[in-house]
Amino acid sequence: MMEESPNVFEAEIVVRLSKKEYYEGELRGINPDAIFVLGGGNRAADKTNGKKRYTTSPYKGKFFPEKTGGAKARPVAAAELSIYYPEAKIVTMSHRPNHLNQESEQLTQSQNQPPFASVVAQDLERLKVNKSKIIESPGSTSTLTEMMDIINLCAKNSWQNAAVITNDYHVERALKFLEYLLDDDKRLEIKNQLQFLFKTGEETDAFKGKWDDFEKHLAKFKQDQVSIVFVAAEKILKKRSHHYEVLIEQLVETNGYKNVVEQERIGVEKMRDGKYDFAQDSFREYILATS
Repeated sequence: MMEESPNVFEAEIVVRLSKKEYYEGELRGINPDAIFVLGGGNRAADKTNGKKRYTTSPYKGKFFPEKTGGAKARPVAAAELSIYYPEAKIVTMSHRPNHLNQESEQLTQSQNQPPFASVVAQDLERLKVNKSKIIESPGSTSTLTEMMDIINLCAKNSWQNAAVITNDYHVERALKFLEYLLDDDKRLEIKNQLQFLFKTGEETDAFKGKWDDFEKHLAKFKQDQVSIVFVAAEKILKKRSHHYEVLIEQLVETNGYKNVVEQERIGVEKMRDGKYDFAQDSFREYILATS
């Protein structure tokens, strides 16, 4: 079962509800075994005690103002929910291959940035989340592989309920990927595209082995009838404090945010029209780096 939160900007925050009641509504009444935080962007922060450190990207980025992503909203939302769901594990996900970074960021950022999973984990600790609750899962390289790893981890750990946190503009495409993986015909279409990424016998064997493992976990995921709820980080932040409510209201008026929304809209439209290119190098890296 999958649930999608309504667009944060189409519904007002219900002020009369307590935070607990509001968050229960956003999670559709489930008590999550795990809260997954999808990958986004990293940036170098000011040095601490002479050591370079990284943090998630802010809403108004120094290096790429033309696209305002605001990945920092994701760990803040996860930390907020962890207060009300103290038993839930928080799973931080993914790394971003450097060749996928925007050109301006490649020129200014280190080629050896830590994976997003590690950066989010550090952000969560700075937000006072107990380290024992955090699980780093850095293997995924894209939204598609994040959905695959969510299925894998839920099956491996017998998690019955899970919440997936990402930015509002990303929810629909992430949900579509999960829907496609759960649909037998769509999943076969994806597999048929992906297999052409692997040229040698060794690479093909790695792909087949990883995909077969995924299919086994998917079967258990379906058998367990796992409930997945997608949560827009902005909806949590707007309830968390007035500061974030004002910030987000300003954010949606910026060209950078509108550009990201449009980029995601185009991606979803391509998926619906059967024109989406699933066979990307990020998937090849996902298979070969973890085999």
